[in-house]
Amino acid sequence: MCALVSFACCRKAIFSLLFACLALGSSATAQKPPSGRSVQVPDGKAQSGPVQLTVSVRDERGTPLLGFASVHLFSAVMSYNVTSMTQEASSAVFRNVPPGEYQIEARCDGYKTSTDHVTVDGLGADLSVYVYLHPESESSPLNQAPGGLVMTPKLLAMIDKGLDAMRKQQCEAAKTQFEKAVTMAPANPDVIYLLGTSELCLQHLHLAQKDFEQALNLNPSYEKALLALGEIQLRSGNTSAAIAVLEKAFELNGAGWRTHLLLATAYARAGRLAEAEAHASRAASLAGDEDATARLLLANIQDAEKRQSDARKSSPPLATSTPDTVAPGATPAQLIPAQNVQSISGDPGTSSPLPLSQVDLLRPAPDPAWAPPDIDSKEYLIAPGVSCTTEEILGRALLRLQTQLENFEKFTATERIEHQEIDRHGAPGEIRSHTFSYVVFVKPYKGDSFYLEESRDGGENLSSFPTSLATIGLNGLGVSLLQPAKQDDFLFRCEGLSSVRGEAAWQLRFEEKKSHSTNIRQWKKNGTTYKLPLKGRFWIAATSYDLLRVETDLIEPVARLELTRDHLRVDYGPVRFTRGSEMLWLPLSAEMYMELHNKRFHHQHYLSDYLLFEVDTANKIAKPKAEPAPASLMSP
Repeated sequence: MCALVSFACCRKAIFSLLFACLALGSSATAQKPPSGRSVQVPDGKAQSGPVQLTVSVRDERGTPLLGFASVHLFSAVMSYNVTSMTQEASSAVFRNVPPGEYQIEARCDGYKTSTDHVTVDGLGADLSVYVYLHPESESSPLNQAPGGLVMTPKLLAMIDKGLDAMRKQQCEAAKTQFEKAVTMAPANPDVIYLLGTSELCLQHLHLAQKDFEQALNLNPSYEKALLALGEIQLRSGNTSAAIAVLEKAFELNGAGWRTHLLLATAYARAGRLAEAEAHASRAASLAGDEDATARLLLANIQDAEKRQSDARKSSPPLATSTPDTVAPGATPAQLIPAQNVQSISGDPGTSSPLPLSQVDLLRPAPDPAWAPPDIDSKEYLIAPGVSCTTEEILGRALLRLQTQLENFEKFTATERIEHQEIDRHGAPGEIRSHTFSYVVFVKPYKGDSFYLEESRDGGENLSSFPTSLATIGLNGLGVSLLQPAKQDDFLFRCEGLSSVRGEAAWQLRFEEKKSHSTNIRQWKKNGTTYKLPLKGRFWIAATSYDLLRVETDLIEPVARLELTRDHLRVDYGPVRFTRGSEMLWLPLSAEMYMELHNKRFHHQHYLSDYLLFEVDTANKIAKPKAEPAPASLMSP
C-alpha cells in the first residue's frame, strides 16, 4: 500500500524553498515597518537614499564583546572603504552609506576574523546587522556532521548485537561488539560514541570519557557525546568543565529538558543558584512525563535559596518523587555546597527530606529517541538584550526573494535519497538509496511572485524510489511561509537572535491556524488528499536575510492516516555555479522522520551538482494564464 504525500504550493503566489535565498552578494534591507502584517515595498523597488548602517559585533553566544572590535566596511564597486571601532553596545556605526553591495570584516583579539556580505539598497534610513565572532581556539566546522560515512550490513549487524546486549545490561558483550565496529569504522563518531556508552555501563569513566572526546573530535557538535561528556565530568567533580561542555551543547544543538537538567545540576554544584534555578525551571516545563525528576531538582535548589514556600510548590507529589533516576537517601548536600543547604521544612542546617534527582544515561527509556524532539520540547540559545519585530523580519526576507529570481529560469541538481526503517528500539535498518536528476523551472506569477514546476527523472513512479516513499516538492516548503498570500494562515512570532552553524540568525516560530483555507503540506493516499497541520521554526540570516534552516512538526496526529509523527528539517547553504560568478543559497540536505501505521521511517535527501540557467532578458518567460497546480509527495 502506498500513498502520495504533498507539500502543496500556495494557490495564489508561492516560491520554492529550493531557491529561497540568492547570492551572498545580496541582502535584505532595513526599514522600520509600518503597522500591519508585513513590510510593503512600493512597486517592489527600494528607495535610493543613503542609510546609516550599524554593525553589532557579538561573541558566539550573542553577547556583546567585552573588548573593542575593528569593523571594516568596503566595496570595490562602490569605491567605499571605511574602518570603524565598536563603541557602546559593541556596535560600529557607518553614516551616509550609499546603496550597493558591501563586505563586512570584523576583527578582535582572541577571535577568528569574520567576513559577511550585506546589501544596502536604501530602503529606509537605518540598517542594523549582527555579526558573530568565534574564539580562535574553537574547532571548526561547527554544527556540521561529517559526511561520507557508510554503514555496511556487517557493521550494522555488529551494532545491533551491541545494542541488544546493552538493553540486557550485558555490558562486556556490548563492548566487544562495539570495539569490533570501531575497528571497521574508526572515523565514524556514532560507533565510537556507542563504545563509550558500553564503557560507561562498566563504570570505566576514564575510558568512556576518552571515547566521547574522540567522537567530538570527529564531529564537534555531536549532541549525545557532548551531554555524555558533561555528565561524566559532573560525576567526576569537574564542575567547571561540565558547565563549559553543556553550554556548548546548548549553543550548538539547543536544549531539551535533559540538557537543562544537567545544566541546572552543574550550576547548583558551582553555587550559582540563580542560573541553576532558571535551567531547572525550563527542564520542568519541557519534561512532560519526566517532570517529577526536574521538579524535584528545582525544589532542592529553591530550598537551598531559603525559599521553602516555593520549594514546596515545585516539589512533585510524594507518589512520584522517587523516579528510577533518584539516588536513594541522597540529600541536597550532594548537589549544593554545604554552606548553601537549607531544608524545605525551614530549619537551617538540616537535610531536606527530598532525595537528589540524578540523570542516568543508561536508564532504559520507554520510547527510545529515534527522532529529534518535537519543536516545542526543545529550545535554542537566544542572544540576551536583542529585540526583534516579526513583521520586519518577514518583510525583509520576502523582499530578499522578490528581487532575486526574476532573471533565472531553470535550475538542475543531482539528488540522492536515502531511506531507512527504524525498529522499536530506535535502531536504524539498512540504508536503501537512489540518485535522481532534479529539475526546477522558475516561473513568474501575479506581479512580483514566482512559482516552481519541479520534476525528477522517475517522477511519482514508486518503483524509481528506494522504497514506497516518494518525495516530490519536498524543498518547496519554507518559502511558502513568507508569501503574503499565506501569512494570514499562520501565527508568527520572532523569538530572538539565535545562530545556525555559527552564523547570527533570526529565529521565528510559526503555526498554522485552524481556520486556514489551504495547507502547505499535503499527503495523498489512494487518491485521497490529507492536510497536515504544521508548526515549526525557521531561521533567517541576520545580515543577508537568507533562509538558513526550516524545521517542522505536526500540530496533532492525523488519525485518518495513522500518522503520529512527521518531523522535517531542511538546511541551506551557499552554492557557487560552475558558470559565471553567481552564488545562491540553496537546500543542501533535508531529513524526514515519520511514524506511520506504527512503523518508523527516516528519509534523507542530499542535493549537489547544481546548474543554473538564466533568463534571456530580451525574451523573458511569460506569466501563466492559469494558477499553478500543487506539488506532491508519496509515502507508504
